[in-house]
Amino acid sequence: MGGLPRRPGRGSWGGWETPTAPTVPEVPEIQTTLPTSAYGQTIPVVYGKCRLPAAYIWCAPILTVTSTHIEFWDTVTTTTSKLTARLRFARPLVPDSTWTMRKLYANGKLVYDGSVGYRQKGLKFTAYDGRGDQPRDPAMVREEGADFVSAHRGYLDIVVVDFDIVGYGAPPVFEAEWIQDGATTHDYEIYTTFAGTPNARDLIPVWDQQKLYGFDDTDIFLYSIGAAKQYFTFDREPDVYNYYRVFRYSRTLDRLFYFASFTGTSDWDAVLCDGSTGTVVATSGDSATSSSLVDGCLVDVSSSTALVLGFGLNEQLFCYRLTADTVTRAYQSTASWNGYSDIQCITPGPVSGDAVFYLCADNDLVKATFSSQGTLKSTAVLATFADALRYAVYDDGDLVVWTDAGTVSRVDGTTGSIEFTKSVPYQIEAIGSRDLGPPDLQRFVDELYFLPVGGTTSYFTDLDLGTTRSISGASSTASYYFDGQTDQIISETAGGIPRRLRITSDDGTQRQLEDFLVALMEAGGFSSDEIEVINVDDVIDGAVIDVTNGVRDIAKSICEPYSIAIFERAGKIIFKRAFTDGAFAIDATFAPFGDIVDA
Repeated sequence: MGGLPRRPGRGSWGGWETPTAPTVPEVPEIQTTLPTSAYGQTIPVVYGKCRLPAAYIWCAPILTVTSTHIEFWDTVTTTTSKLTARLRFARPLVPDSTWTMRKLYANGKLVYDGSVGYRQKGLKFTAYDGRGDQPRDPAMVREEGADFVSAHRGYLDIVVVDFDIVGYGAPPVFEAEWIQDGATTHDYEIYTTFAGTPNARDLIPVWDQQKLYGFDDTDIFLYSIGAAKQYFTFDREPDVYNYYRVFRYSRTLDRLFYFASFTGTSDWDAVLCDGSTGTVVATSGDSATSSSLVDGCLVDVSSSTALVLGFGLNEQLFCYRLTADTVTRAYQSTASWNGYSDIQCITPGPVSGDAVFYLCADNDLVKATFSSQGTLKSTAVLATFADALRYAVYDDGDLVVWTDAGTVSRVDGTTGSIEFTKSVPYQIEAIGSRDLGPPDLQRFVDELYFLPVGGTTSYFTDLDLGTTRSISGASSTASYYFDGQTDQIISETAGGIPRRLRITSDDGTQRQLEDFLVALMEAGGFSSDEIEVINVDDVIDGAVIDVTNGVRDIAKSICEPYSIAIFERAGKIIFKRAFTDGAFAIDATFAPFGDIVDA
């Protein structure tokens, strides 16, 4: 019939355009050529404080990895290019002096600021100040072998690990601000809150989402970690319980979880709540343990499942499986699980379909593997120690373990061999008395933070090396949780209000020019009794010098603007400024005989 559109045939499109294949974005091209140092082949010498660029001393192969996946109808391509490199900045003028890296820049962009506790997401590095006790870097040792890696002695170095350079297009130019003898302090910030104070040990930091949950007997509190303030309060539903333990949060399910008991000595029910409203979603009908409940650990196994592994005072082990609307006990052992009499810690391991947990049980580090359904698949003793274990941290495939004898060891996660054992200047207390939070509520990157019960000294133990640094001036607290990604600790005030702790470094103090001149000449081979400084009271911030020019030439160029004379007298190098009265010199700078003046 004329005037009517023809009906499209089979397999054809009518009235709209033929769809095209989705556009896959091009993979960014990454240049792997390392930038040259601004100082060429010269390594500058520094004193006081300074900001200067780094030279690439060593670099691991730069691997660019591209992955593609589908989100709804979009093709998403992700590219990462990880840089691991040894960067050298300078040589300290004063041997074995203490230096702090205060700020780090990549192509002029600030990626780390120790004065405010800022660290760019994903940034992992170790700074070395060149003292005689500085070791080999573990990242370099893993790549090259210990026999081919030198220790970081005599130079200000840092080693960046897996730094993503996709956004830079090439290895960036790093700059750093270094402070000699820079003081570090404890900077506390109390959260802004509504009414209510969570009880001790009832905080749940969710680091990657920057939120913090808190509990008391009647309410659930929600805080912002970044803003350090309270956002919401949920009324917790009335119940028949009097005792609560193991408060946790599942990120994939958006569910809060805890155990509750009427007596506190048995009949522990598992309770699942909505993470946005606090409404109880499900309660288990099976008791976790027939004794007092000690601690537990939550792991998200998949987008729809989480597992909670815990233990009681009688060393009875149990595992609960969580979904968005159910909580069921999937495993329960008898008392004295596997014959152990003292379980001190559960730390989460890798998740790949199954969930792996590591337990500090008596003197053994035990690996326990659970299926996604919560059933126990296998157990194995990874390592046995001479002393009882207190705490363990999973780090890059290995385990770092603390004992009750004041030692720390790193254990190979595959073979169980001990990579090192070192003494630490503190003792992690037993689980019933320590303030150190459980491993699954902390985000470890390079170090473990520890504050003894009632103590005022903070300790940071390097997970790769076992070395420990300490900072005095801490305030004791009831419980604390450490985030190594942002270098902050969440604790509580005596009244139960959350507070944030950052370890900050100052910008250094001005130094006497006299001290610098003495240090300069000593670096050139002069002894202290061969140097004399007279009437020089000027102050400086710092200095960056090239000692290949000779210390006397450097000293001359420094002293000239200050009108300071340099000469020799009786075998001494003398720096002297004339005493003045207004515009008139009132003493003789040089002796009439025997003085040799630097022209």
